[in-house]
Amino acid sequence: MKKIITSLLIMLTAVSGWAQESKASDEKPIAPVIVEGNVERVPDGTVIILCQFTSQHLSPFGPQAKDTIRNGKFRIVLPLEKKYEVFCLWTPNLRGGFTFVYASPGTTTTVTGVGIRYENWYVKNDNPIQKEANEYRAYLDEKIPGYYDLMRRKDWIDEDDDEYDLVRKKWKEADSLFVERMTEFMQDREYSPVFDKYILDISRRIRFSGNNAQRDKAAKLLEKAPKVENRWDNEYIFEARNDLMPKFEPIKIGEKLHDFVLYDHQGKEHHLTEFNDNGKFLLLEFNSRTCKGCMEHRQYDALNSLFKNYSDKVDMLMVNCDSQYYWDIECKDPNKYGRDPWNEWNDKKNAEDIMQRFGLTGPAYFFVSQDGTILGRISDQEDLKAAIAKYFKL
Repeated sequence: MKKIITSLLIMLTAVSGWAQESKASDEKPIAPVIVEGNVERVPDGTVIILCQFTSQHLSPFGPQAKDTIRNGKFRIVLPLEKKYEVFCLWTPNLRGGFTFVYASPGTTTTVTGVGIRYENWYVKNDNPIQKEANEYRAYLDEKIPGYYDLMRRKDWIDEDDDEYDLVRKKWKEADSLFVERMTEFMQDREYSPVFDKYILDISRRIRFSGNNAQRDKAAKLLEKAPKVENRWDNEYIFEARNDLMPKFEPIKIGEKLHDFVLYDHQGKEHHLTEFNDNGKFLLLEFNSRTCKGCMEHRQYDALNSLFKNYSDKVDMLMVNCDSQYYWDIECKDPNKYGRDPWNEWNDKKNAEDIMQRFGLTGPAYFFVSQDGTILGRISDQEDLKAAIAKYFKL
Protein backbone atom coordinates (compact mmCIF):
# COMPACT_ATOMS: atom_id res chain seq x y z
CA MET A 1 0.00 0.00 0.00
CA LYS A 2 2.80 2.42 0.90
CA LYS A 3 4.37 1.87 -2.51
CA ILE A 4 1.06 2.62 -4.25
CA ILE A 5 0.53 5.82 -2.25
CA THR A 6 4.11 6.90 -2.88
CA SER A 7 3.73 6.26 -6.60
CA LEU A 8 0.49 8.25 -6.69
CA LEU A 9 2.12 11.21 -4.89
CA ILE A 10 5.03 11.17 -7.32
CA MET A 11 2.61 11.05 -10.24
CA LEU A 12 0.52 13.96 -8.86
CA THR A 13 3.65 16.03 -8.29
CA ALA A 14 4.81 15.37 -11.83
CA VAL A 15 1.38 16.23 -13.28
CA SER A 16 1.23 19.40 -11.18
CA GLY A 17 4.68 20.44 -12.35
CA TRP A 18 3.76 19.69 -15.96
CA ALA A 19 0.57 21.77 -15.60
CA GLN A 20 2.50 24.74 -14.19
CA GLU A 21 5.10 24.50 -16.96
CA SER A 22 2.34 24.22 -19.54
CA LYS A 23 0.57 27.26 -18.09
CA ALA A 24 3.81 29.25 -18.01
CA SER A 25 4.56 28.32 -21.60
CA ASP A 26 1.08 29.48 -22.65
CA GLU A 27 1.70 32.96 -21.21
CA LYS A 28 3.00 35.35 -23.80
CA PRO A 29 6.18 37.21 -22.86
CA ILE A 30 5.78 40.94 -22.29
CA ALA A 31 7.29 42.97 -25.10
CA PRO A 32 10.01 45.48 -24.15
CA VAL A 33 9.76 49.26 -24.23
CA ILE A 34 12.08 50.90 -26.75
CA VAL A 35 13.23 54.53 -26.54
CA GLU A 36 15.17 56.10 -29.41
CA GLY A 37 16.72 59.51 -28.99
CA ASN A 38 18.22 62.19 -31.19
CA VAL A 39 19.49 65.09 -29.07
CA GLU A 40 21.72 68.10 -29.66
CA ARG A 41 24.50 69.64 -27.55
CA VAL A 42 24.90 66.52 -25.43
CA PRO A 43 28.49 65.22 -25.28
CA ASP A 44 29.28 61.87 -26.88
CA GLY A 45 29.79 59.24 -24.22
CA THR A 46 26.96 60.55 -22.00
CA VAL A 47 25.17 57.59 -20.43
CA ILE A 48 21.37 57.61 -20.79
CA ILE A 49 19.34 55.38 -18.44
CA LEU A 50 15.73 54.24 -18.74
CA CYS A 51 14.10 53.03 -15.49
CA GLN A 52 10.72 51.71 -14.52
CA PHE A 53 8.92 54.24 -12.36
CA THR A 54 7.83 51.77 -9.71
CA SER A 55 5.74 54.03 -7.42
CA GLN A 56 4.68 57.60 -6.74
CA HIS A 57 7.90 58.53 -4.97
CA LEU A 58 10.38 61.23 -5.92
CA SER A 59 13.21 58.71 -6.46
CA PRO A 60 11.46 55.45 -7.38
CA PHE A 61 13.84 53.80 -9.82
CA GLY A 62 13.22 50.14 -10.62
CA PRO A 63 14.67 47.82 -13.31
CA GLN A 64 16.67 49.72 -15.88
CA ALA A 65 18.57 49.63 -19.16
CA LYS A 66 21.00 52.11 -20.66
CA ASP A 67 22.89 53.27 -23.72
CA THR A 68 25.66 55.75 -24.51
CA ILE A 69 25.13 58.75 -26.77
CA ARG A 70 27.00 58.62 -30.07
CA ASN A 71 26.62 61.52 -32.51
CA GLY A 72 23.58 62.69 -30.56
CA LYS A 73 21.78 59.35 -30.85
CA PHE A 74 20.87 56.61 -28.42
CA ARG A 75 18.61 53.54 -28.36
CA ILE A 76 17.47 51.76 -25.22
CA VAL A 77 15.57 48.49 -25.04
CA LEU A 78 14.11 47.81 -21.59
CA PRO A 79 12.80 44.24 -21.04
CA LEU A 80 9.68 44.02 -18.87
CA GLU A 81 8.67 41.33 -16.40
CA LYS A 82 5.36 43.07 -15.66
CA LYS A 83 3.23 45.51 -17.58
CA TYR A 84 4.48 49.01 -16.78
CA GLU A 85 3.64 52.26 -18.52
CA VAL A 86 5.54 54.88 -16.50
CA PHE A 87 9.30 55.26 -16.90
CA CYS A 88 12.09 57.72 -16.10
CA LEU A 89 14.74 58.74 -18.62
CA TRP A 90 17.80 60.27 -17.03
CA THR A 91 21.55 60.61 -16.95
CA PRO A 92 23.90 61.43 -14.07
CA ASN A 93 24.52 64.75 -15.86
CA LEU A 94 20.87 65.59 -16.60
CA ARG A 95 20.05 68.77 -14.71
CA GLY A 96 16.85 69.24 -12.77
CA GLY A 97 15.73 65.63 -12.44
CA PHE A 98 14.50 63.18 -15.05
CA THR A 99 12.22 63.01 -18.07
CA PHE A 100 8.98 61.08 -17.64
CA VAL A 101 8.19 58.59 -20.39
CA TYR A 102 4.70 57.09 -20.52
CA ALA A 103 4.88 54.12 -22.89
CA SER A 104 3.05 50.87 -23.58
CA PRO A 105 4.93 47.55 -23.83
CA GLY A 106 5.98 46.71 -27.36
CA THR A 107 6.03 50.32 -28.57
CA THR A 108 8.83 52.67 -29.61
CA THR A 109 9.14 56.16 -28.13
CA THR A 110 11.13 58.94 -29.77
CA VAL A 111 12.95 61.61 -27.78
CA THR A 112 14.35 64.87 -29.14
CA GLY A 113 15.90 67.77 -27.32
CA VAL A 114 18.69 70.25 -26.78
CA GLY A 115 21.22 70.27 -23.96
CA ILE A 116 21.52 68.47 -20.64
CA ARG A 117 18.28 69.61 -19.06
CA TYR A 118 15.30 67.30 -18.85
CA GLU A 119 12.61 69.91 -19.61
CA ASN A 120 14.22 70.52 -22.99
CA TRP A 121 13.61 66.92 -24.03
CA TYR A 122 10.43 66.10 -25.96
CA VAL A 123 8.84 62.65 -25.79
CA LYS A 124 6.52 61.31 -28.47
CA ASN A 125 4.47 58.12 -28.79
CA ASP A 126 0.83 56.99 -28.90
CA ASN A 127 0.35 56.30 -25.19
CA PRO A 128 -2.70 58.27 -23.89
CA ILE A 129 -0.87 59.49 -20.77
CA GLN A 130 2.10 60.65 -22.85
CA LYS A 131 -0.29 62.52 -25.15
CA GLU A 132 -1.74 64.22 -22.08
CA ALA A 133 1.75 65.15 -20.83
CA ASN A 134 2.47 66.65 -24.24
CA GLU A 135 -0.70 68.74 -23.99
CA TYR A 136 0.63 70.26 -20.77
CA ARG A 137 3.94 70.95 -22.45
CA ALA A 138 2.36 72.45 -25.58
CA TYR A 139 0.31 74.78 -23.40
CA LEU A 140 3.45 76.00 -21.63
CA ASP A 141 5.31 76.50 -24.91
CA GLU A 142 2.38 78.58 -26.16
CA LYS A 143 1.85 80.70 -23.04
CA ILE A 144 5.50 81.16 -22.03
CA PRO A 145 7.63 80.90 -25.20
CA GLY A 146 11.27 80.10 -24.47
CA TYR A 147 10.62 79.28 -20.81
CA TYR A 148 12.82 76.19 -20.68
CA ASP A 149 15.55 77.84 -22.75
CA LEU A 150 15.64 80.50 -20.03
CA MET A 151 15.89 77.76 -17.38
CA ARG A 152 18.89 76.32 -19.20
CA ARG A 153 20.49 79.75 -19.45
CA LYS A 154 19.90 80.37 -15.74
CA ASP A 155 21.57 77.05 -14.85
CA TRP A 156 24.76 77.72 -16.74
CA ILE A 157 25.33 81.47 -16.57
CA ASP A 158 28.32 82.52 -14.48
CA GLU A 159 28.09 85.20 -11.79
CA ASP A 160 30.80 87.17 -13.61
CA ASP A 161 28.66 87.37 -16.75
CA ASP A 162 27.32 90.87 -17.43
CA GLU A 163 23.81 89.46 -17.96
CA TYR A 164 23.76 87.40 -14.77
CA ASP A 165 21.40 89.71 -12.83
CA LEU A 166 19.15 90.19 -15.85
CA VAL A 167 18.84 86.44 -16.45
CA ARG A 168 18.04 85.79 -12.78
CA LYS A 169 15.38 88.50 -12.84
CA LYS A 170 13.76 87.10 -15.98
CA TRP A 171 13.87 83.60 -14.48
CA LYS A 172 11.96 84.71 -11.38
CA GLU A 173 9.38 86.50 -13.50
CA ALA A 174 9.02 83.43 -15.73
CA ASP A 175 8.61 81.12 -12.73
CA SER A 176 5.83 83.34 -11.38
CA LEU A 177 4.15 83.25 -14.79
CA PHE A 178 4.57 79.45 -14.87
CA VAL A 179 2.59 79.19 -11.63
CA GLU A 180 -0.17 81.50 -12.85
CA ARG A 181 -0.61 79.84 -16.24
CA MET A 182 -0.39 76.23 -15.04
CA THR A 183 -2.79 76.86 -12.15
CA GLU A 184 -5.32 78.24 -14.63
CA PHE A 185 -4.76 75.36 -17.04
CA MET A 186 -5.09 72.62 -14.42
CA GLN A 187 -8.38 73.91 -13.09
CA ASP A 188 -10.05 72.20 -16.05
CA ARG A 189 -7.90 69.05 -16.08
CA GLU A 190 -8.76 65.67 -14.60
CA TYR A 191 -6.53 64.13 -11.97
CA SER A 192 -3.83 61.89 -13.49
CA PRO A 193 -0.12 60.95 -13.13
CA VAL A 194 0.68 64.08 -15.18
CA PHE A 195 -1.36 66.19 -12.77
CA ASP A 196 0.83 64.79 -9.94
CA LYS A 197 4.01 66.04 -11.55
CA TYR A 198 2.79 69.53 -12.34
CA ILE A 199 1.12 70.18 -8.99
CA LEU A 200 4.50 69.50 -7.37
CA ASP A 201 6.26 71.77 -9.91
CA ILE A 202 3.80 74.54 -9.02
CA SER A 203 4.06 74.02 -5.27
CA ARG A 204 7.87 74.07 -5.24
CA ARG A 205 7.98 77.36 -7.14
CA ILE A 206 5.49 78.87 -4.70
CA ARG A 207 7.50 77.59 -1.77
CA PHE A 208 10.59 79.36 -3.05
CA SER A 209 8.75 82.60 -3.92
CA GLY A 210 6.57 82.78 -0.81
CA ASN A 211 3.68 84.18 -2.88
CA ASN A 212 0.68 83.49 -0.63
CA ALA A 213 -1.88 84.66 -3.20
CA GLN A 214 -0.60 82.11 -5.70
CA ARG A 215 -0.47 79.48 -2.97
CA ASP A 216 -4.15 79.94 -2.08
CA LYS A 217 -5.20 79.52 -5.73
CA ALA A 218 -3.00 76.49 -6.32
CA ALA A 219 -4.15 74.82 -3.09
CA LYS A 220 -7.63 74.47 -4.59
CA LEU A 221 -6.17 72.09 -7.19
CA LEU A 222 -5.53 69.59 -4.41
CA GLU A 223 -9.28 69.06 -4.12
CA LYS A 224 -8.93 66.87 -7.22
CA ALA A 225 -6.11 64.80 -5.74
CA PRO A 226 -6.52 61.77 -3.45
CA LYS A 227 -6.30 62.28 0.30
CA VAL A 228 -2.75 61.22 1.10
CA GLU A 229 -1.85 60.80 4.75
CA ASN A 230 1.43 58.99 4.27
CA ARG A 231 4.39 60.14 2.18
CA TRP A 232 4.86 56.66 0.75
CA ASP A 233 1.34 56.51 -0.69
CA ASN A 234 2.07 59.33 -3.12
CA GLU A 235 5.06 61.51 -2.36
CA TYR A 236 4.21 64.04 -5.07
CA ILE A 237 0.82 64.88 -3.59
CA PHE A 238 2.16 64.63 -0.04
CA GLU A 239 4.90 67.18 -0.76
CA ALA A 240 2.56 69.46 -2.71
CA ARG A 241 0.10 69.45 0.16
CA ASN A 242 2.86 70.38 2.61
CA ASP A 243 3.90 73.26 0.33
CA LEU A 244 0.42 74.58 -0.42
CA MET A 245 -1.34 73.79 2.86
CA PRO A 246 1.51 74.03 5.39
CA LYS A 247 1.21 73.47 9.11
CA PHE A 248 3.60 76.37 9.66
CA GLU A 249 4.38 79.64 7.97
CA PRO A 250 8.13 79.76 7.19
CA ILE A 251 10.21 81.56 9.77
CA LYS A 252 11.44 85.00 8.68
CA ILE A 253 14.70 86.83 9.17
CA GLY A 254 14.49 88.80 12.42
CA GLU A 255 12.23 86.26 14.15
CA LYS A 256 13.28 84.11 17.08
CA LEU A 257 14.15 80.43 16.61
CA HIS A 258 11.08 78.22 16.65
CA ASP A 259 11.73 75.39 19.08
CA PHE A 260 11.81 71.73 18.11
CA VAL A 261 12.66 68.57 19.99
CA LEU A 262 15.67 66.69 18.57
CA TYR A 263 17.88 63.80 19.68
CA ASP A 264 21.62 63.21 19.67
CA HIS A 265 23.35 59.93 18.78
CA GLN A 266 22.99 58.71 22.36
CA GLY A 267 19.22 59.29 22.27
CA LYS A 268 19.31 62.28 24.62
CA GLU A 269 16.55 64.86 24.05
CA HIS A 270 17.49 68.41 23.08
CA HIS A 271 15.77 71.68 22.17
CA LEU A 272 16.85 74.25 19.60
CA THR A 273 16.24 77.02 22.12
CA GLU A 274 18.81 75.66 24.58
CA PHE A 275 21.43 77.68 22.70
CA ASN A 276 19.66 80.98 23.44
CA ASP A 277 21.25 83.53 25.78
CA ASN A 278 24.48 81.57 26.32
CA GLY A 279 26.64 84.39 25.00
CA LYS A 280 27.39 82.67 21.67
CA PHE A 281 26.18 82.90 18.10
CA LEU A 282 24.73 79.74 16.52
CA LEU A 283 25.42 78.33 13.07
CA LEU A 284 22.46 76.10 12.25
CA GLU A 285 22.98 73.70 9.35
CA PHE A 286 20.27 71.57 7.76
CA ASN A 287 21.64 68.65 5.79
CA SER A 288 21.42 64.94 5.00
CA ARG A 289 24.39 62.61 5.32
CA THR A 290 22.86 59.99 3.04
CA CYS A 291 22.41 62.54 0.22
CA LYS A 292 25.58 62.27 -1.85
CA GLY A 293 25.01 65.56 -3.67
CA CYS A 294 24.35 67.38 -0.40
CA MET A 295 27.60 66.18 1.07
CA GLU A 296 29.54 67.05 -2.09
CA HIS A 297 28.42 70.68 -1.76
CA ARG A 298 29.14 70.82 1.95
CA GLN A 299 31.81 73.43 2.70
CA TYR A 300 34.01 71.47 5.09
CA ASP A 301 36.87 73.98 5.12
CA ALA A 302 34.66 76.84 6.33
CA LEU A 303 32.93 74.63 8.91
CA ASN A 304 36.15 73.15 10.31
CA SER A 305 37.81 76.57 10.43
CA LEU A 306 34.85 78.03 12.34
CA PHE A 307 34.93 75.21 14.90
CA LYS A 308 38.70 75.30 15.31
CA ASN A 309 39.11 79.06 15.63
CA TYR A 310 35.83 80.39 17.03
CA SER A 311 34.20 77.69 19.16
CA ASP A 312 34.39 80.13 22.10
CA LYS A 313 32.11 82.53 20.18
CA VAL A 314 29.95 80.30 18.01
CA ASP A 315 28.00 77.11 18.69
CA MET A 316 27.45 74.79 15.73
CA LEU A 317 24.61 72.37 15.10
CA MET A 318 23.83 70.19 12.12
CA VAL A 319 20.15 69.25 12.01
CA ASN A 320 20.33 65.84 10.37
CA CYS A 321 17.35 65.43 8.01
CA ASP A 322 17.74 61.72 7.33
CA SER A 323 14.94 59.28 8.14
CA GLN A 324 14.80 57.63 11.55
CA TYR A 325 16.09 54.36 10.08
CA TYR A 326 19.29 55.95 8.79
CA TRP A 327 19.70 58.04 11.93
CA ASP A 328 19.25 55.11 14.33
CA ILE A 329 21.23 52.55 12.32
CA GLU A 330 23.41 53.88 9.51
CA CYS A 331 24.43 57.27 10.94
CA LYS A 332 25.42 55.71 14.26
CA ASP A 333 28.50 54.37 12.49
CA PRO A 334 30.81 57.37 11.87
CA ASN A 335 32.80 55.33 9.37
CA LYS A 336 29.83 55.10 6.98
CA TYR A 337 28.72 58.70 6.58
CA GLY A 338 31.20 60.68 8.66
CA ARG A 339 30.87 62.56 11.91
CA ASP A 340 31.70 66.13 12.95
CA PRO A 341 33.19 67.20 16.30
CA TRP A 342 30.25 69.59 16.85
CA ASN A 343 26.59 68.84 17.62
CA GLU A 344 24.44 66.78 15.24
CA TRP A 345 20.79 66.03 16.09
CA ASN A 346 17.77 64.46 14.39
CA ASP A 347 14.04 64.74 15.19
CA LYS A 348 13.26 61.10 14.20
CA LYS A 349 10.32 62.37 12.11
CA ASN A 350 12.02 62.75 8.70
CA ALA A 351 12.47 66.46 9.56
CA GLU A 352 9.20 67.26 7.75
CA ASP A 353 7.85 69.78 10.27
CA ILE A 354 11.16 71.45 11.00
CA MET A 355 12.05 71.75 7.29
CA GLN A 356 8.64 73.28 6.62
CA ARG A 357 8.93 75.69 9.56
CA PHE A 358 12.28 76.90 8.28
CA GLY A 359 11.02 77.08 4.68
CA LEU A 360 13.50 74.54 3.30
CA THR A 361 13.53 72.18 0.34
CA GLY A 362 17.23 71.37 0.60
CA PRO A 363 20.44 71.98 2.56
CA ALA A 364 20.89 75.46 4.06
CA TYR A 365 22.61 77.44 6.81
CA PHE A 366 20.98 79.80 9.31
CA PHE A 367 22.89 82.39 11.30
CA VAL A 368 21.47 83.03 14.78
CA SER A 369 22.32 85.75 17.33
CA GLN A 370 23.14 85.17 20.99
CA ASP A 371 19.49 85.67 21.99
CA GLY A 372 18.08 83.31 19.34
CA THR A 373 17.19 85.84 16.62
CA ILE A 374 17.59 84.74 12.99
CA LEU A 375 20.20 87.02 11.42
CA GLY A 376 20.27 85.49 7.92
CA ARG A 377 20.30 82.31 5.83
CA ILE A 378 22.06 81.00 2.73
CA SER A 379 21.81 77.89 0.60
CA ASP A 380 24.48 75.21 0.73
CA GLN A 381 25.96 76.47 -2.55
CA GLU A 382 26.48 80.07 -1.46
CA ASP A 383 29.71 81.33 0.11
CA LEU A 384 29.58 80.13 3.72
CA LYS A 385 32.89 81.74 4.72
CA ALA A 386 31.75 85.18 3.57
CA ALA A 387 28.38 84.76 5.29
CA ILE A 388 30.04 83.80 8.59
CA ALA A 389 32.15 86.96 8.45
CA LYS A 390 29.06 89.05 7.61
CA TYR A 391 26.58 87.76 10.18
CA PHE A 392 28.91 86.86 13.02
CA LYS A 393 31.43 89.64 12.26
CA LEU A 394 34.36 87.25 12.61
